[in-house]
This record gives sequence, C-alpha cells and structure tokens, in this order.
Amino acid sequence: MRQSNHKNLFPYSKDGFTVIEIIAVLVMISVISAIILGRLGGNIKADLDARTDTLKTHLRYAQSRAMDSDLIWGIRYTGTGYFLFSFNGSSESAIRIPDEENVIVDLSGDGISLGTFQAISYDSWGSPYANATGTGSSAGQTIVVSAGSAPPNAIAVTKNTGFIQ
Repeated sequence: MRQSNHKNLFPYSKDGFTVIEIIAVLVMISVISAIILGRLGGNIKADLDARTDTLKTHLRYAQSRAMDSDLIWGIRYTGTGYFLFSFNGSSESAIRIPDEENVIVDLSGDGISLGTFQAISYDSWGSPYANATGTGSSAGQTIVVSAGSAPPNAIAVTKNTGFIQ
C-alpha cells in the first residue's frame, strides 16, 4: 500500500477548539448563570406585591363579614403580623382567616411591615373605622406595605364606602 506524502489533508491542526465552540460555551455559561442568580436572589418586589394583594383580600373579607352580620369586623396589625377580629360591643375575638394556617398571619418571615397601621374595622354598612370598636366617624386609611429595599405599596381604604384600591 502506498502512503501519501501529505501528513494532513487539512493544513490546520485538529487539536484545540474553534472560535464558534468557545463562543457557544460562553453563551451557555452566561444563560445558566443568569437563571441561577435570578433564583438565588429571590424577588422582593414580587413577594411584596403578593402580600399586598393578600392583605387587600383579607380586608375585603373583613368588610364582607361585617356587612353580613351585626358585629364589627376588622383587621388588627400586631407588629409582626395581622389577624381578623370580630367585636361584639364589649369584647374582641381573634378569628382565623380562611386558607391561613394560624390565627395570626405572620409577616416577619418575609420581612414585610405595615408601617403605622394599627387596626381597621367595618360596621354593618361596610364603612371603615380607624379603631377596633367601629365608633366615631368613618375614616379612610392608607396602609403602607413595605419590604427591604423594594419601593413600598400603598393600600387606600376609602372613607364611608370602604372601597379598597
């Protein structure tokens, strides 16, 4: 058998990587890194928005319960969480909110606070009050929901109607 005088049919060496292979690997590494870093850091704003929407739902639930009974119903903030309560004219009872595990909805684990908010109650007409007894004149409130460095969210409860936005 006759051997060729050429060592290689191709003048370039087959050892090493091509530029296209290097670029493809760098692109894959950057995409995977972006996905991993995005999941590790969490999303404070998304958590804040979710907790704000949950609190709005709980406020609407308290208003709905008040309009459906002769009792005063409301939400009270404890500093690390909040709870639903009913007031019968002489005593306040804490009540577990449906779909919540405990009576107090804990916000401390998420690093969420409700600012200066203390309590809001609703009478049988659905009008909001800034106290737990539902007495005095109807008052609108703004509840500031904040977490870490994310811009805070505001929940506005309208005077007289109790409209939540």
